[in-house]
Formats: sequence, structure tokens, C-alpha cells
Amino acid sequence: MRKLLLTSSALVAAASISSYAVADVSVTGGFEWAYKSTSSNIAATDGDQFGIDNAVTIKFTNKTDSGLTLTGVYDIDADAGTRDETWMSVSGGFGSLKLGIDVGANDDFGIGEHDLIDEDISVLPTNATIVTNAGERNATDNNKINYTTPTMGGFRAGYSIYDSGTADAATDQIAMGAEYTMPLAGGSLMIRYNKATNDGTTTTETEAQNYGAKLTMGAISAIASRGESTVGSGAAQTDDITADGLAISYNLGGGMKISASTMKAEDDKEVSGTQAEEYSANVAEVSYTVAPGLTAKVTYVDFDYKKGDSAAASNDSGSVTQFTLSASF
Repeated sequence: MRKLLLTSSALVAAASISSYAVADVSVTGGFEWAYKSTSSNIAATDGDQFGIDNAVTIKFTNKTDSGLTLTGVYDIDADAGTRDETWMSVSGGFGSLKLGIDVGANDDFGIGEHDLIDEDISVLPTNATIVTNAGERNATDNNKINYTTPTMGGFRAGYSIYDSGTADAATDQIAMGAEYTMPLAGGSLMIRYNKATNDGTTTTETEAQNYGAKLTMGAISAIASRGESTVGSGAAQTDDITADGLAISYNLGGGMKISASTMKAEDDKEVSGTQAEEYSANVAEVSYTVAPGLTAKVTYVDFDYKKGDSAAASNDSGSVTQFTLSASF
């Protein structure tokens, strides 16, 4: 009798397992070590340091009989031992619906000069309120609903909603974005726009938009971008920031790539006399693929910061040189 029960239980368990879809599972990792040397007028910033930036991503993918693709992602910050992103998506002919903790449509459709630089390095004094690139703003990992259309004639768009709940409604966000890509002279031209609005009081509500274009022709890529953002509204507005950026990248072949960018940001609400709060940076980078999955990079940044009327910050200028070794698995 006991043998019969065990056999029956095994058959039921096997039948139950077979009723579930079998997913493709991938585990990938990105591991990065860096040595950075900073020359700054601020003692707390000036000096050398080592750094790491490691992550592990577990991804499940399954396609249903009806043609839908189901995806689940769990992304872990391997250094802090904490979760970065966790979400599921359902995609098909209607587009893609993503649910969970991830960035929104403003990040999906963002564009900035820093996109052509592998290592995004910037130096800002404590309490500075300016931005350091001309890309999208306020793109954070929160529990969102994020919809993206299918690509139609080179065009696609997206819309995301973050609801923080009644206890913290001031951080609710609605974001949207659009992209159009067309062939051009043997290459391609991509144009992007995004906008994000965060709720708040007249002194804390934020609004940001970002737009630009990326031209790719053979081994050369170039980006021109602009970012605009405000904090507060009307007479209570505390920040009105514009940033412009340009970048170019050239693949030399043999695993070697060189890139350069320049940007300048200015806050018209943080002005002392004729000097607004400003940040400008020029970046040069050389990257070399040592072997598949292993890349060495040298990045140089020349920066200048003017505090304007941002009394809690300090003027600063200087440079950063960083050597980075990245491994992907």
C-alpha cells in the first residue's frame, strides 16, 4: 500500500511539473575594478582611490503557445549584496509591458553625450545642485508600470507610471519618450525625446526633458544632446538648468576604440552677480578589448565648477584619470 501511495504521489508530481512552462535561464555578470586619481581644489576630493562595480543578473525567458514572450529579471549589486532591479515583462505584437522595480520611459528613451563614453566619471562638490551630463533626469529604480510600443516604420514610444503611495505622493512620476530611427547615407540617424514629471509642492516638484540625435556611419558614432530641468514652480522655483553635450566615438578595429565628449550645464536660478552655477567637462577615453569579455579602459576628465549662488558648495576645477578593467560573463 505504501509503495502504491509513493508511486501515485510521484506520478502526480511529474504531471504537475510538466504542466508548467520550462523557461530559458541565464546568469550573467559584470565585474569592474578601477584605479582613479583626482586632482581637485577640494581636499576631500583630491587624491587616489581604488573602486569596484560588480553586478549579477538572473534572467528567465519563456515563450507561450500563443506567441507571448515572458521575461523575469533579478539584478543584484554584488558589492552591497542588495537588489538593484527586479521585474517581469510580457511582450508580443502589441509591444512590451514591464512591471516591477526598474527605470522608466525617460531612461529607455534617454540620450546624452556620456552614452558614447564607457566610464561615466564626474566630480561635483558636496551640496552642488547642477547636472553633470546633458542626458535624461530623475530616472530611478522604482516599482513602475512601463509600456513600450512595437517599432513601426522606425518609430517607437513608451510611457511609464510610478505611484509611491499616499504616504509619499510627492515622488509620484509620469514619464514618456519617443524614438525615430532612419537609414542615412549607409548608416543610421536616431532621434530621441523624453520627459518626466515628479509631483511635489511648489518648491519641490520637478520637471525634466531631454532630446538629441545619434548618427552612426561605419566605425564613427556621434551624439548631440540637450537636457532641461526645473525644481519648483513660479516664484518658488529654485533650479532652472540647461545642459548641452557633444560626443564622438571611433572604432579603430582590432579591439581599439577612442571616444571624446564635451558638455556644459548652467542653472539660471543660482546666480551670484553675473556668475550662474555652472559645470563643464571635457572627456577623452581609449578602450581596448584584451580578449572576449575583458576590456581595459583609460578615461581622462577635465572639469570646472562655479558655484554661483549655491552658497553651501565651493568652486572647484581639476582633472580625473582612471584606469578600468572590466570583465563580463
